[in-house]
Amino acid sequence: MDAARDEMPLYLFDKHFAEKAPELARDYQVPEYFSEDLFHLLGKDRPDYRWLIVGPARSGSSYHKDPNATSAWNAVISGRKKWILFP
Repeated sequence: MDAARDEMPLYLFDKHFAEKAPELARDYQVPEYFSEDLFHLLGKDRPDYRWLIVGPARSGSSYHKDPNATSAWNAVISGRKKWILFP
């Protein structure tokens, strides 16, 4: 990944990481501030909510609104990440 020279390198998204690597899913827990989760009431119709996102240096996304109009919390496992938030 150190040789990536793309102007805007892409992330890899895996929404099934918890099923593929349950030990990885057990390595974190939802912070108490986000423990109330009303999406669980939707059962099997719940929108995707857990992702493992991997990318090289300078990878990221453009300005966007969450497609499901949800909120999220993030944890950085390795490296650094910069978020820019707008009210």
